[in-house]
Amino acid sequence: MTPFLRLPARAAAACLVLAALGANAHAGLGRPLADAARDGTVLTQAPRLAAQAAAGSSPAAAAAVQTQTVQTPQGTTVTEYANAAGTVFAITWKGPFKPDLQQLLGSYFAPYVQAASAQPQQLNLSLVKGSDIVVHSAGRMRGFFGVAWVPSLVPPGFDPSTLQP
Repeated sequence: MTPFLRLPARAAAACLVLAALGANAHAGLGRPLADAARDGTVLTQAPRLAAQAAAGSSPAAAAAVQTQTVQTPQGTTVTEYANAAGTVFAITWKGPFKPDLQQLLGSYFAPYVQAASAQPQQLNLSLVKGSDIVVHSAGRMRGFFGVAWVPSLVPPGFDPSTLQP
């Protein structure tokens, strides 16, 4: 085999290694809230969520929810909501660029893709409901927003339909 034919194989191997390193997401649904700080600049942390401000949330649910807002290097603001155990059950985002959904959804990304492929989608709006993942996203150039949550992880008394990006 000539050296020229080996070069593409080496380049492909290098790309796979870089992709694997890049896929090491820190934040995401079902992961600890503390991991979110590795993905951007922490803007706010709240031991008791703005769930009190969310209509339909009980005071007990508000006390059991924590939030952390992070700004990604691309300028998108991501807020993660965690239950009393510190596990992220919901995420909201808003910003000039669509966030990396594979990173944000974590292990729930594959079920999201599967559910999305089975449901009709619009150009600027996506409403996906899978067996244990719900994602609502919308946007256009320089203005993307959305919410995602895992119904089985949502604390009792917390209404995820009140989440706002």
